[in-house]
Amino acid sequence: MNMVITIKRVSMLCIIAMYLLGTPVYAEQVHRVAAGETLSGIASSYGITTDSLLGNNQYVVNPDLIHPGLVLIIPDSSRQYYVVRPGDTLSEISQRFEVSVPILANLNDIENVDLLYVGQILLIRFQPLEREELAVVENTLSPIANRFPDTFFFRGEPDGLRVALTFDDGPDSVETNAVLDVLQRYGVPATFFLLGSNIPGNADVVERLVAEGHTVANHSTTHPDLRTLTEEQLRNELLTLENAVYDITGLRTALMRPTYGFINDDVLRQVGDLGYRAIQWSVDTKDWRDIDIDQVLINTMPNLRDGSIILMHDHPSVTIEVLPEIIHSLKSQGYTFVTVDELLGVNAYKQ
Repeated sequence: MNMVITIKRVSMLCIIAMYLLGTPVYAEQVHRVAAGETLSGIASSYGITTDSLLGNNQYVVNPDLIHPGLVLIIPDSSRQYYVVRPGDTLSEISQRFEVSVPILANLNDIENVDLLYVGQILLIRFQPLEREELAVVENTLSPIANRFPDTFFFRGEPDGLRVALTFDDGPDSVETNAVLDVLQRYGVPATFFLLGSNIPGNADVVERLVAEGHTVANHSTTHPDLRTLTEEQLRNELLTLENAVYDITGLRTALMRPTYGFINDDVLRQVGDLGYRAIQWSVDTKDWRDIDIDQVLINTMPNLRDGSIILMHDHPSVTIEVLPEIIHSLKSQGYTFVTVDELLGVNAYKQ
């Protein structure tokens, strides 16, 4: 797996300028493309270069396909990049910007902290880390994926502009159905990590999920921190949900998502022993926290890449509002939406 993000759309001129001047690039404002607009015109209107605009919207892989409604995040003060120079090390960069090496590695999906290349663009600063993110930084995702290559996944291989939408905490007769209506309108499949406590009274929603081609997966029964459970308790959390889904669909879930994203080696060993693969995410929309559509887009769009696994939730109303914009923007750039199991090339259900 290539853990180094490659910036394809930053010109040599921008690289040289950033290299010589140490120019920071920032992002925190939403622009929705209107008919007749061009990237150069949009960039000029905000007083930035086209390269800076593209560097901050790396999901835009086809700059000539700028359709009305495409969402762009305009540089501002919440995001800063640094271009690697000859002789730079991650340790030196971390000291220069007062950001720890584990955080730098996590923000940039760097597997080997000793391996940088000249011209590589590193994300230096983002928003303050949430409690869940701090737990991830403490034990960064790439090393965990290396220790558990058959059990733990947080993104797919770059392969033909594919991404996977995932939704946690359903099913719900109102919110999940509203999400399904949007997905149906756009012809997009997704993966739903269900809570066992929400299944009673919502069997018809689970049936609809399967009937419309979505993948049903396991998010535990009562949403506890799995790290705090005994082996028997963890087993019950997963198998109770699994059995409930089986009773409705005849399918046994083989994918699970750790609650809160909290994991450790013991949890992953137990999950694997139960026949599961643990699925994290590479893009957190934070729709569970933010109620403003633009803020959710700011949380999402700059982090999207080929192979992204996108975390969303069934219940927030902002999810229903922002979902069409995310789908439209990615589709207009040639991305295909797939289920997590298709993205990763694994089985969705136990055989």
